[in-house]
Amino acid sequence: MTPRAGTPVLSVRDLAVRYRGGDGALVDALADVSLDLVAGEMLGIFGPSGCGKTTLLMAAGLLETPTSGAVRFAGGPAVTPGDEAALRDFRRRHIGFVFQKPNLVPFLTAVENVALAMVIDGVAPAEAERRAMGLLAMLDIAHRAGNRPARLSGGEQQRVAVARALANDPMLILADEPTAALDSRRGRQVMELLLAIARQRGAAVAVVTHDPRSVGLFDRVIEMEDGRVVAERNGSGRAA
Repeated sequence: MTPRAGTPVLSVRDLAVRYRGGDGALVDALADVSLDLVAGEMLGIFGPSGCGKTTLLMAAGLLETPTSGAVRFAGGPAVTPGDEAALRDFRRRHIGFVFQKPNLVPFLTAVENVALAMVIDGVAPAEAERRAMGLLAMLDIAHRAGNRPARLSGGEQQRVAVARALANDPMLILADEPTAALDSRRGRQVMELLLAIARQRGAAVAVVTHDPRSVGLFDRVIEMEDGRVVAERNGSGRAA
């Protein structure tokens, strides 16, 4: 799925997620959130804990069913909730996820972790490994391709996780606190990698983060509070 020029890769309209709290009252995890994200853009999502950042990312990534509203991709129709097989297939082909913890398969090497997503999608193992090595090389981690996660540093594991997210050349990458477990230097490297991916591969990238040091890397920043977008501004990394 390749978006037409000027067409948002991700379009969220009037998204709401409500659930019933322990006291029986309805709680708005998200309330009428709307945003667009275009190819080559990196969006930062900021706000205090519990404000709805991760819920927004999960709903946009089809991992959580919204109570109301619509999520559209590349100008296409809204994705229909309920058809789990179709949703799973769409996520695998078009959305890459990077989480706070790399969640690598511990008994697989770095290259095997990246290749696995392609093999699941029907790519022959030898070709999947070749492509995986290319991704690891792009992220400057190919020299560690034969190591299992336990033999990799935190920053190296997160690079492998980013490579895995790119395995099927997704049009959208969603990252939830990808630098929270890293020191400032390695965290900056991962954020710069995500920006480079947006620019070089034309992916749309959205990053949930608490780290104010990364603000200057984003093209656009939104601030969330109580499930709503309360502010939006251009970032210092805005593409010309």
